[in-house]
Amino acid sequence: MKTLVLGIGNELYGDDAVGIHVIRHLKKELRTEKQGSTWLKHVDFEECSLSGLSLLDVVAGYDKLIIVDTIKKPHPHTGRIHLLEKKDLRHIPGPSPHYVSVPQTLEIGEKLGLKMPKEIRIIAVEAKNIYNLGENLTPEMKAALPSIVREVKKVLRE
Repeated sequence: MKTLVLGIGNELYGDDAVGIHVIRHLKKELRTEKQGSTWLKHVDFEECSLSGLSLLDVVAGYDKLIIVDTIKKPHPHTGRIHLLEKKDLRHIPGPSPHYVSVPQTLEIGEKLGLKMPKEIRIIAVEAKNIYNLGENLTPEMKAALPSIVREVKKVLRE
């Protein structure tokens, strides 16, 4: 089974980049393990700042997709993790009528006849600082990184 672990975010918006940082940590931690492991040979780790239909080129061809991204909550607790599945994703209206959500992107890929992931897990991380311009994670998010990385590894092994 070909798996993609996709860290989504924007490094210019502080904690919004947590998915990207998680991928960097995973690549470092699993580098030596990947060489000797049969199951990890079928896992790719990608950083991504794309959204909408641009994601089609990234996710097409995989059987399983694990997304690491921030989630907006009314009273966020930075670093709190929510495990979601494809059925939990909603079609959220975006900032413009041209915005395409992740579920819509996956549906469009299927309708186009592309091989799209059938199994999708989302590791959604609460964050307070996702709209303020700044290139670093907050101290709270940096402290949460090890637990987020552990959660991704746990989902990968399932």
